Amino acid sequence: MKYLKALTSIALLVSLLVSCNTKAQNSNNNTKKTDKMDIKNQEIVNVALMYIKDGEEARFEEYKKKGGAILEKYGGKIERIIKPKMLAEGELELPDEIHFASYPNIEVFNKFNEDPEFIKIRDEYAIPALEDISVFTSKNTDFEFKKEVGDKTKTYGVALIYFNEGEEYEKQFEDYHDEVCAIMPEFGTHFERFTAPFQSKGSLEQPDKIHRFYFDSMEGLQQMGTDERMQALFPKRDASLKNLYFFIGEASL
Repeated sequence: MKYLKALTSIALLVSLLVSCNTKAQNSNNNTKKTDKMDIKNQEIVNVALMYIKDGEEARFEEYKKKGGAILEKYGGKIERIIKPKMLAEGELELPDEIHFASYPNIEVFNKFNEDPEFIKIRDEYAIPALEDISVFTSKNTDFEFKKEVGDKTKTYGVALIYFNEGEEYEKQFEDYHDEVCAIMPEFGTHFERFTAPFQSKGSLEQPDKIHRFYFDSMEGLQQMGTDERMQALFPKRDASLKNLYFFIGEASL
């Protein structure tokens, strides 16, 4: 197991960086109680933590190429692949890649996963190449934010967020999140995705929320950690979390 920890200054930032959201949900390791009508016409985002076997990198690259081509036929796409370089918070084996794939709606998602050609490619390339995988099928949250799109030159953050149970923690979280979201862009933080998983596969517990953002520079990230306004919000944010995994890495797509 390759457990990694970041410097204390970055670890303290993590709880603040995931504050731009609204409603907490109870998490479990299976399927959440989600109204089917609620997701019927919504974009679906699949988030997968990939652990690739040593020596099987070329086979997995072939899977991404062939599987991605089929996905595009359904109007979907692999929108971002992040290769984590460090785990800034939590204890977890560092995945080799984190994939974000988007689908127009749940019907397309299901049809793609039932496509015979895709199943054949998955069985021939992905399954033999992977040591482990955890997948979280998600919908976009109802939080309004300015969505920005980065590129491969940026440093990326991915947060798997687990809230404490209880309305008081949700209220505490919502009380200050607007302040945090107003401050973070000053330091070059940009928001790409806020999603809420509703079903999962794999050994990792299903999070309540998944956030993806990017930073203009690590210097800006570190400066944000010393900002007095951000420091004042840290205790409130920390108390609302049950668990958190925060990855920092580079984008290959």
